[in-house]
Formats: sequence, C-alpha cells, structure tokens
Amino acid sequence: MLLRLPTSLHYPITVTSLLKQPGDTVERDEALFWYVYQTTVTEGDGLGNIVEVKRRYPTRFESTVDGEIVKWKIQKGDVIDEP
Repeated sequence: MLLRLPTSLHYPITVTSLLKQPGDTVERDEALFWYVYQTTVTEGDGLGNIVEVKRRYPTRFESTVDGEIVKWKIQKGDVIDEP
C-alpha cells in the first residue's frame, strides 16, 4: 500500500516511532506511527494576562486503508515539512 500524508497535518512533524514493520498487515484506522508537532497556543495565567506559548503535541498517524506494509520511506527522527 502507498499512503501519503494529508495536507491537514500540523507541519512540520517529527516521526518518533514506527509501529508497524514491512510485511505487517494493517486495517483501516490502525495506527502506523507516532509523531510530534509543535504549535503556538494562547493561554491565560488566571490573572487576566494572555500569553502565547509553543507546545509540542504527540499524536499518531492512522491508516486510511486496509493493506500490507511493503516498506517505509520514513524513519524514526525524520522531520517532515510537507505532505
């Protein structure tokens, strides 16, 4: 199966863990790998002050189809800037 990353992800992303290996079968919506992304969020401090802070969020990429992993074109530690 050949999957491409959607444009809707918060790029850049950093791959932190591959959950499947070549030869593994995968069902739709099954997690394939973990990644983290960073974004700026606005937070209040409880005193009425608003601060913009950078936060890192871990999440997983899930398969959009059933199939079999043939090979990875990414590896742990890769930073992906765009789909």
